[in-house]
Amino acid sequence: MVSKTLRTLRKANGFTQKQIADKLNIDRSTYSYYELGKINPSISSMVTLSELYGISLDEMVHYDQVEPMSTAASPSAPYEAMPVLSEDEKKLIASYRQLSSEAREDVLISVINIARDSAK
Repeated sequence: MVSKTLRTLRKANGFTQKQIADKLNIDRSTYSYYELGKINPSISSMVTLSELYGISLDEMVHYDQVEPMSTAASPSAPYEAMPVLSEDEKKLIASYRQLSSEAREDVLISVINIARDSAK
């Protein structure tokens, strides 16, 4: 859902809802409804947000659509045929898929912060 993505990206980048609403020229309550999934942002708002966060619209829309893996399968089974992923990447993704949605959000925020800090 875009709503969870918006919340995760906003928090990871240290913005308040008011700051994002101001950038979009909308009320804070309207932006809050975006994060709650009560209404969807306009295309122009999505473009502005993707530019703000430095990700494509496609990445924003599909940001949190990783399906949890079956516990019966081997943790790296879905990635066995993907030679572009290292073994560490396969383990990381498999472990991430086993987390609760709240834990996933925490992990994403941490990774985004680490990546941003290391790019400085």
